[in-house]
Amino acid sequence: MNYGLSSLALVLLTILLLPLRTYVGRTVVIALILIPQLVQLSFFAIYRNFVSVFDLRFVAEDPLLTLILWLDNAAIFKPLLLIALELPLLLLLTRLPLRPRWWARGISGVFGSLLFLLLAFNWYGVTKFQFSSLAYIGTFPGLIEQQVFAAKLVEKPVLEKQVAAKDAPNIVFVVGESLTKSQMGVYGYDRDTTPNLQRLLDVGELVLYDNAVSIGTKTLSSVPYMLTGLQGIDPHGRVYSVPTIFNYAKAAGYQTALITAQDFKWRNVDQMFLDGDLDYFQEGTDFSSNISVSIGADDMTVLEKGVMPYLKQAKQSDAPYMLVVQMNGNHYPYSKHSPDEFKKFLPEEDENGVNAYDNSVAYSDHYFNELINAIRADDPDAWIFFSTDHGQNIDSKNSPYNYGYGLGTTHNAMFAVPPASEAAAMQVNTDRPVSSADIFATILGLMDTRPVSDIDGENLREPIDPERLRVISAYMKTLHNDPNAVLVFLISVTCISTLSVRAQSYLKTAKWCRIPSYRTITGVYLTVTSIRSKKAQMMAEKS
Repeated sequence: MNYGLSSLALVLLTILLLPLRTYVGRTVVIALILIPQLVQLSFFAIYRNFVSVFDLRFVAEDPLLTLILWLDNAAIFKPLLLIALELPLLLLLTRLPLRPRWWARGISGVFGSLLFLLLAFNWYGVTKFQFSSLAYIGTFPGLIEQQVFAAKLVEKPVLEKQVAAKDAPNIVFVVGESLTKSQMGVYGYDRDTTPNLQRLLDVGELVLYDNAVSIGTKTLSSVPYMLTGLQGIDPHGRVYSVPTIFNYAKAAGYQTALITAQDFKWRNVDQMFLDGDLDYFQEGTDFSSNISVSIGADDMTVLEKGVMPYLKQAKQSDAPYMLVVQMNGNHYPYSKHSPDEFKKFLPEEDENGVNAYDNSVAYSDHYFNELINAIRADDPDAWIFFSTDHGQNIDSKNSPYNYGYGLGTTHNAMFAVPPASEAAAMQVNTDRPVSSADIFATILGLMDTRPVSDIDGENLREPIDPERLRVISAYMKTLHNDPNAVLVFLISVTCISTLSVRAQSYLKTAKWCRIPSYRTITGVYLTVTSIRSKKAQMMAEKS
């Protein structure tokens, strides 16, 4: 797809430029096509990748060093072969008596330019799978976009560096994608979609949280906050100014790694985390060329080619590791998220039907089993945490997929696989009001690190207040500041005014986003709801 669209854009733009009959005009056409190919070919021969925005910044900062590196490592034969084969063809092309009509040139110019801008500025316009000339030229507007985004970022607090304790544990945080609690057998679903998780639960190795909520119902309003320990309304972008889980882990003496099945460049979210404190990074385009807004790289492929090699590499160091793994998961179209051999709920008459989704859940269960086994084989005492970023409204006609704030999108699947010696103690919060933000706080506790700025997550190893307020919001700067939020309580409430008082209190203090008064955000649409665990519901029915 990327290659086809970029090739089409190049053809359209060439039609626009071909009637340039002067020597200068022909030279411009040839240079725009051939020089980027030579640069890309030379770069690819060394790094097995195309030039990126980061590489352009490197050249700008130290062009002399770039030249020295190129002279030391450049492949000479292939560029010369490319010139010998392509330059005569380009010279012939520019000398042909081609004179497209003015309207053909106009249409080609408009559509070619729009297509080029689409590829250059959209996060799913993956340069490494484009025609090399367009991929190179497209990095320049990408550089401008990155600089604009960088202006949003502010200087983060400086963290004091320390050496990790000898008994500091290895930690793996798995971020799911669109996994819905209601479709998981381990949570009581009548289909056996999660036999492996159920087996771990039965033997006491899995700590299952029955009353977890998401931070947001979209990836951009959840994942950045899961990795910074924040929740709540954040229209001013506080998330950009606080340390990430990788910053804390690096300061605590850990090796840090992020391996994602998705393309992490969506709305420049990669810039929030890819800094000097992240030692190792791989994303979906390193494993597959078929990456889009809905489909990432296959989870088992990422496990076998990304996660397992990293675990082997990390073992060579004396320092513990903190690894974040982001899944491809269960996003729509659901049928595309499970291979044929794992489809046991048939027929899949609808690619977004219940059978298709349940098959994707069964495939995720297989992935969890293989991932946990791989980690346990490497280190029996490693800590493993999982939370999906949000859920899905399965078979809902009113709010399909992950739209709205129904239980399908907000009531999260979340679990932990702690060391055997810690499993019993971790049961303290299985029915209490927890949030995806709590894994961040728990990891800081395991690293014996205190946050240098306020966080909203709670340590899952300590009892959590049963009347805790949780916030699910779309009013985040990472997601266009959509003015909607939900306040969630886990209390038996007989009068809605009780909730209204708590809601007003939250709005007036609003310390999470530095909002001075209730009037500042009176335009936010708030829903106040109550989510109760199974145990709480049973107690309410008995009373």
